[in-house]
Amino acid sequence: MPNPAASEERHERRTIIVLYAGTLVLLGILLYATYTNMEQNDAAARSIRTYNQGMLELSQLLNDLQDQENGVRGYLLTKDTSFLNPRALLIPPISVRLRVADSLLTDPAWRIQLQVLRVKCNDAQVQLAAMIADSASGLPSTESASAGLRSSRISMAEVRDVHARIMDQLRKNRDVQFTAEKNTPVSTPIMLVLYSALALAATALLFWRLSRALRNTEWTKLRLQVNLAKLDAEVLHRASVQGMLQKVLDTSPNGIMVFRSVKDEKGTVVDFEFLSANRQANIIAERDDLVGKRLLAELPEHFTAGLFDAFVRVVESGVPFRKDLHYQGAGMDLWFSTHAVRFEDGFLVTFADITNHKHAQEMQAEADRIALTGQITRTVAHEVRNPLTNIHLAVEQLHEEVVDRDGQVLAFFLIIDRNLKRIGTLINEMLESTQQRELRLAPCPVRVIVAETMKQVADRLALKDIACEVSVAADLPDLLVDCELIKLALTNIAVNAVEAMEPAKGRLRITATRIADDVLLEIADNGKGIEPENLVRLFEPFYSGRSGGLGLGLTTARSILNDHKVKLEVRSNVREGTSFFLRFPQEVFAEASL
Repeated sequence: MPNPAASEERHERRTIIVLYAGTLVLLGILLYATYTNMEQNDAAARSIRTYNQGMLELSQLLNDLQDQENGVRGYLLTKDTSFLNPRALLIPPISVRLRVADSLLTDPAWRIQLQVLRVKCNDAQVQLAAMIADSASGLPSTESASAGLRSSRISMAEVRDVHARIMDQLRKNRDVQFTAEKNTPVSTPIMLVLYSALALAATALLFWRLSRALRNTEWTKLRLQVNLAKLDAEVLHRASVQGMLQKVLDTSPNGIMVFRSVKDEKGTVVDFEFLSANRQANIIAERDDLVGKRLLAELPEHFTAGLFDAFVRVVESGVPFRKDLHYQGAGMDLWFSTHAVRFEDGFLVTFADITNHKHAQEMQAEADRIALTGQITRTVAHEVRNPLTNIHLAVEQLHEEVVDRDGQVLAFFLIIDRNLKRIGTLINEMLESTQQRELRLAPCPVRVIVAETMKQVADRLALKDIACEVSVAADLPDLLVDCELIKLALTNIAVNAVEAMEPAKGRLRITATRIADDVLLEIADNGKGIEPENLVRLFEPFYSGRSGGLGLGLTTARSILNDHKVKLEVRSNVREGTSFFLRFPQEVFAEASL
């Protein structure tokens, strides 16, 4: 519904603008007319002054030239040089008068006539100078003097003729300007009066309108202040409610984030903007500056993980999204239980860190698998060991009863005996890898564990000419572990790494550092690497990537590490190498048990 007060205010503002603009236009027109009239009068006055000054200069020029002529004649008659010297001192040069006239009369037509006058004046001056020179030589004749005077009179007559024509033309032009000036009405005072009257009227009208507008503005301001007070109260109430809601959200053990959709010109969702996040969400993300920023710009791994498309479907369809996700990115490797629902023009997502729960599930599943494998192994070992013992006794009996005359039978007995012992050793290893171990926990420095492990694999490294690099941080806490079992696990992993590398080309690297609250121990090689499809089977019993391997070394290592609650992660690139990461949690630190 339109607001009458707002419409009236817009109408008033529009009226003031129209009046102001109209007044400015009228004042501009009057000002232009006044300026034009003044300019015309001023131009006419300047022209008249120019013509008068030009006529004055030309009159002075003719007078000067006549004075020079009279001086020369006096000199010729009396031989008195006083007729010449004062004239040379007092009379300005004719050329100066002509230059002044040139500067005043700039029109090309005047320049032509002035040039003719200059030539005539120069001729007259040359004639006078010749007469003075002849008289000064002492040889003038009466006839030559008379001829000189006649020539001088003729030259002066020509000068006067040209001068008279120029003066007549100047008078005519001046009279024309006089006539134009008389006929041009002087409207400047009238224009100024109209200008002042219109300005006063416009000012009065604008003042009246502005007074009305100011009264309306004051009234509107009062109403706005009342509305602002109500709005402030509403904002404070909402801020209080939002603060309480934020406190409630911050007490939640789950991370909660709210996003707004960012769309392009076609209405397609191209990104999401962070609107809000609770404390747990900031802790999980390890950031508290995400509000107001874009999802894909700050966490681009959401796009590759498929989360972005899932969130877009939630916004567009309204169907909630729920899934357990393995999130790897932004320095995190965590499992989350994620639940997203549509919220206004975006979505609200809650996520709980279930990494420990997932790891516990994995460890329990692996423990169950190992237990089942152990049960099967013990059953098979028991069923195999008894017949194997009987075979071994029978072979010994045969060996005692058979007389070996040529030594051929003895060789067969040795082969049978060696393989029986190998089968017995394999059965013992199988039983050892699946048996339940009682941990003998004791504080053990990380540097000692690594050093003992290196002693166990030193002969293999030397045999294959493999380089080794060991780096253990100095500030690592002691570990409360079964030292012998941990060394066995590390030795099995290190042996597996050595076997994966080529002789004289391999490099084994063992590093131990502090990462956050954990101790991270890495065993890396530059061997052939492991195919992705084989990586998932790496810790399965009896699986081995090399011929002749029983496939129990890594299974035993994984079992020992699980018993110590140590997380084991493997990363491998084919033809580049494999890295084993052992993360010892804070709960296995010796200082944590005090």
